[in-house]
Amino acid sequence: MTTSTGRLRALVAMDGRVAHTMSAVFQYFIVSISFLGCFAPAAVFTITIGWQPTHLAIWAASASLLPLLPATFALLCSTRVLITDPVDAHAGRVFWVAFIRGCRSLVWAAAGLSAIVLVLNYDLALFHDSHAMLLFIAGAAAVLAVLVIAICVVAAAETANGAISTLSLAMRAVARRPHIALSWLLLIGLGAGIASLPLIGAPVALFLPALLGAAIHICNDALRLPVIDEMRTTP
Repeated sequence: MTTSTGRLRALVAMDGRVAHTMSAVFQYFIVSISFLGCFAPAAVFTITIGWQPTHLAIWAASASLLPLLPATFALLCSTRVLITDPVDAHAGRVFWVAFIRGCRSLVWAAAGLSAIVLVLNYDLALFHDSHAMLLFIAGAAAVLAVLVIAICVVAAAETANGAISTLSLAMRAVARRPHIALSWLLLIGLGAGIASLPLIGAPVALFLPALLGAAIHICNDALRLPVIDEMRTTP
């Protein structure tokens, strides 16, 4: 009886397993909410203007996606810390520090992404009745998603110097391990499907971004994403 009581006290103690689990869950929640908060411009655009084939809507839609790439970079930085130490990660602070750093160092990538989205929006507005154009835009969106993640993974490694080096390393990583890029798309598709489920979709969505970020790191490690230093030395 005494042994069982001692185990129960150790379990529910302030430094016990229950407390550690709740702290880890809270850290994932904070990171997910922070990531979703970066989409406030896109939410404001959707509520106030909404997508429509007009110049104002097309430009506003493209501009609202500017925080996407720095937010993805911050998500990967903070979830890497969560995987290492989910209890004392201070993941919320890590996220926003990384987000500010990403806004400074990856401004070229964020601007390039918005520019490509701008072109795709004009294509969609002009040829929205064409099924071939819809398939092309869907394929382009998948390629952009892979490229965004690859750029953020390389930038989070802090080994690339400059825009050209980061972009080159990201493209080489995807070219050498295309199955990893496919796993990223699969994770995004599964996440979108889970978030769209009735009743449970909305609550799960509050934790989904951090879970997806951690899953991307697990896939990169398990499927052996090329090491940055090895890629540098490879001709």
